[in-house]
Amino acid sequence: MVDPEDIEVVLGDREFISAGWLRWLQTKEIPFAVRLRSDRKIGLSPEGPSLPARMFARPLPLRTEKVLDGTRHLFGTDGEHVEVQVVMRRTAAPSSGEDQFLVLATWGVDPNKATALYEQRWEVLALFAALKSRGYRLEQTHLTEPDRIQRLIGLLALAFAWTYLVGQRRANRKGPPRRKSHRRPQRSLFRYGLDRLRKILASPEPMPAAFLDCLSGLRSPTVFLSCT
Repeated sequence: MVDPEDIEVVLGDREFISAGWLRWLQTKEIPFAVRLRSDRKIGLSPEGPSLPARMFARPLPLRTEKVLDGTRHLFGTDGEHVEVQVVMRRTAAPSSGEDQFLVLATWGVDPNKATALYEQRWEVLALFAALKSRGYRLEQTHLTEPDRIQRLIGLLALAFAWTYLVGQRRANRKGPPRRKSHRRPQRSLFRYGLDRLRKILASPEPMPAAFLDCLSGLRSPTVFLSCT
């Protein structure tokens, strides 16, 4: 069990947006920064008019953010509402075809620091993606024994760290991956490293020196990263 006072902040994606759930967090005095869908209704009062969140965010220039004045009422599909502070950032241009806005409902945290807090969650998502569909495909395992699954996850954690080191060194040598319009990299450092290892292992000509060089990162990561 985790005591509420030990929780710095709860970060959640757009699946965790129930007004009742957010109000429960407030009753437990648990701070949160939860992402909202751009069509989520926001109003000044429970009885007054409300507008989709994107209507408040549309005037923002690219890569700028705004904290709406005061508190706003966030309405749920079940008619419930909860009072929160709302932070918005435009993350992509209208022509990009991507979701243009990051909209956060916050409580108990400095709204000016909310987006920086939320960005930490993207690092967790990157790890999940690396272990699953974009990397080692953990979801395809047929293991069912808890002990074997535990050992597998331990092995994958080591493999992830190694691949990340290879990506970091590649970025040090050749420059980081290119960035998209919303300034996030096209490829993570993990993917940068995985592409390098795949090239070494799948090359028609053996590349033992390059592979042994990458393996040295497991023995001494600091020395490995310092080599240019």
